[in-house]
This record gives sequence, C-alpha cells and structure tokens, in this order.
Amino acid sequence: MFTYRFRELAVPLAKKGDVRNTLAKNLRINPEEIFNLEVERFSLDSRRKDDPHWSYNVVFDLKRQVRANGNNARGLIESKREVQSLDAEPFKDTVPMAGHVDIVGAGPSGLWAALHLLRKGFSVDLYEQGKPVEERFRDIRRFFVDRKFNAHSNVLYGEGGAGAFSDGKLNTRTRNLFSETVLKDMVDFGVDESVVTFAKPHIGTDRLVLMLRKVRAEIARLGGRIHFNTFLEDIEIKEGRITGIKLRDCTSASSHWQPCEALVLAVGHSARSIYELLHERGVALESKAFAMGVRVEHPQMLINLRQLGRNADTRLTGAAEYFLATPTLNKTSSAYSFCMCPGGVLVPCASEPGTLATNGMSYSRRNGPFANGAIAVPIAASEKLFGGLDFQRKIERDAYDVGGKNYAAPAQTIKSFLAHKEDKKLFKTTYPCGLVQSNLWDWLDKTICQSLAEGFLNFDRKIPGFIEEGLIVAPETRTSSPLRIVRNNESLESVNTKGLYVLGEGAGYSGGIVTSAADGIRLAHYAKNSE
Repeated sequence: MFTYRFRELAVPLAKKGDVRNTLAKNLRINPEEIFNLEVERFSLDSRRKDDPHWSYNVVFDLKRQVRANGNNARGLIESKREVQSLDAEPFKDTVPMAGHVDIVGAGPSGLWAALHLLRKGFSVDLYEQGKPVEERFRDIRRFFVDRKFNAHSNVLYGEGGAGAFSDGKLNTRTRNLFSETVLKDMVDFGVDESVVTFAKPHIGTDRLVLMLRKVRAEIARLGGRIHFNTFLEDIEIKEGRITGIKLRDCTSASSHWQPCEALVLAVGHSARSIYELLHERGVALESKAFAMGVRVEHPQMLINLRQLGRNADTRLTGAAEYFLATPTLNKTSSAYSFCMCPGGVLVPCASEPGTLATNGMSYSRRNGPFANGAIAVPIAASEKLFGGLDFQRKIERDAYDVGGKNYAAPAQTIKSFLAHKEDKKLFKTTYPCGLVQSNLWDWLDKTICQSLAEGFLNFDRKIPGFIEEGLIVAPETRTSSPLRIVRNNESLESVNTKGLYVLGEGAGYSGGIVTSAADGIRLAHYAKNSE
C-alpha cells in the first residue's frame, strides 16, 4: 500500500465534498482504487476572480504507485501518515495540582479547563459572574431596547464569554493537538464536523448558544458544579500561595470567604477589576502591546463583488470575507482588519458603566445585507503598568459622551473621515442603539486616526469602493488585553503565586475561541492530582 498527499485539489463549487471522484479524475484512475481517503484541510480559493473553487488537501492510500501526470496532478506527493495523540505529548501529568480546582470564568478557556480536568478525575467548581447563555441572550436584547446596562450580563460577560456574541470564528493560526482537540470536542457537542477540516470555520452566535448548553450539561454529568451570578471579589495569598477566595452573589450582594488551593483565572480580556485586584495582592503583571481602532460597515454585495467576482454564486460560496493589512506610509505603524463578520451586525459592548465600545457578530448563515470588520492599529506596550488600560478607558468614555450617553455610537463615513469633516447624513447601519454624526478627528486619538486614514487609502486600492461605501462606527477597543498576568509557560501557574493558574485572553496568552479553549485543555493535560 502506498500513501500519498494531494495539495490544493480543485473541486468545483457545486461539487463541494465530491473529493474522491475529483481526485480520481486528476490522477486518471478509478475512484475504487482510492482507500482511506481523509480530508486534512479545505478552503475556498478565490484568488482568481470569477473562478472561485474549493481547494482540498487530502491524504489517501493506493495499492500501486502513481506519478504526477500533467498540470491536474501537480499537487501529488508520496508521503506517510502521521498518527498524533495528546497522550504522546511531552510533559503529560507533570504539574502537581490540588484535587479540587476552583475556576473563575465560563468562557472558552474556563469551560474547556473544567471539562478536561473533570475527565481526569479532578473535582471542579466553576464560577461565572454572568448568567447562563439563554438568559444572557435575553438581557442583551433587552439592553438594545431600554439601554439599561447590566454590569454582569452583557455582550462581554456571561456563559461563553465575549466569543459567544461574535462571529463564532474557529480559525486559528496555531494548529496543534490542543486546538484540534477543541474542534473535535465541538463536533461531539453537535457542531458540524467540517469545523475540523475547514480552514476558516465559524459557528455563529445562534449555534454557539446551542453548543454551550450541551457543554454545561456535560460538565454537570461529570460532576462539575457551575455557579452563575457569582463574582470573584477578593483572593487570599499567604507565603506566596493562594489560600482562599471571596465570592459575591451578584443577585443579593452577599459575600463569603472559602478556602482554595488551586484557582484558575479564565476571566477574559475585559475583566479590568481582576487586574486591579491582582495588582493590589502582589500578583505579577506586565504591560503588553494590543490594538485599537474602529468598526467599519459595508454592503455585503460590494465585498462579494470585489472578492469573488461578478459570477460567483454566494449560495455556494457563502458571504465573502476580507483580510487586509498595510504598513502606514511612515513605516512606524500599521492598520489591519480584525474579526471580520460577513453578513453580520454591529453591537455595543461595555464592561463598565459610562463607557462604549463596539464589536461585530454574525449568525451561522451569515446572510445579512451588511459586512463589518474591525480596522485596528497596533498600540505599543505602555511604560506604565495600567497605561494601556487607562488609554482604553479614556477612548471608551469619550465615545460614550460623544454618543449622547445613551449607547448611541459616534459614526462617520470613511469618505468624510478622510476629508476631516462631519457628515450631513449617514449610511444605513445594523448598529441597534443608533448613531450620532461625529468627526472622529475631534476626539479619537490622532495617531490612531492618522494610521486609519493611511490604511483606508491602501484598502481602497485592494477593494475599490471601500472608501466610497464605507461607514465607520467607533470605537473598537477590545481586540486584546493591554495587560498580561505573568505565568510559567510549562505549568501555566503565576510566576510568584503558587496555586494560581491563569488562562486565555484575560491572562494575555491567547486570542480567540479556539486558542483560549486550547489553553484550558493544556492546563488539564499537564495537571497531576497531588492528593
């Protein structure tokens, strides 16, 4: 038996999944000769406008040797199958940990840490200041109508974390056994199995909600206990070791202390009060680089046309995306697209009263009439520990004030932004709380504005119409955390507080749903019950 790989096997849009017959045709063999065919990765290839197709990387076996014959088989190489398993990973079961673990935060890293610690026999209590995802969904919809901010149940806080109300993207630059395990777990929880092999998978908020309910049920089945509406108010550290935690009931405001030997913080990048608490208690933190900018919105038809061509059938391809990046003219900064949501909607997000930030989300079908994406500018690590966080807060408070202190968002067409003038009329938008016409140059950081302006000019050359049909809704400040909780890279434990483990985006070590969840699996993989 001979094993081969075929790279970039082109499959017509209308024949998605018909890999065996397409492969056989390219190799000029019978389909029945192909054994053990596996799809390693597939994607939409739209590099040639007006001729998009599916591109597959596959591995398969043949009973005879074949050779690449003509252009159609140029992607063929003889190979070997690689069998990998988490059990074969180095350092397995090397980090002693108390048999009972308290986890704070029910986002991806907290949920997956709970799942895999429970599967290894640990006892787990998971605390989340927000509500179960279905109740959280109702609170968010209510907020869009009455604008009454709930500090514990909103777009950023609650079961599923900030990622539950986003595009639900599952693509990651870091493909390893931990991230692959996350995707396979999700398939077990009802997500379409294509997420394991599609290069740019996404779930959508509607399906994320359903998946999270199954994750919660599995944690309960394994004996884990989830405590919603429970806020971490304080921690006790003695002789450099975590010894206790103070928890507050968000519904009654009553608090209590309880002993704790192993505390996992998976609080997300917006839990600013946790950073302040850790600093007060002497836990090592450091400033880090992050990014801020704005959200931009365009008609989805424009993005489809520019990215896929005039003749593409989006019923087959799905709504088109873009990924844009450019250095600014002075080479000292850059602008890039982030968290692009095809067919999506804009939402307000805030973690504190009197502040405003924006984000994008989409549903599984991505069939809305507008596309949105963040256009972000890198911000260097501040010399002051809380300098980056203070910078975020200032912009968010200014945006809240400019918007009328009612969660309406400052907005400007890209064309008017480049001309430094306020609009007389704004384009239609999906933002649910209303827009206020504003010249962003009057209140947004000038360095950010300059980098955005240079970026927009570059993006318009790549996507003609990006300027003419683009609407800016500001600001986008929560791309990542401006702080990092310093940890040991092998044990994931705080460098100066024993028993304190820090995970995910809130710790400053991941970005996105999959890498955050993978961080939780990694902790469980290394953990060894010390009792």
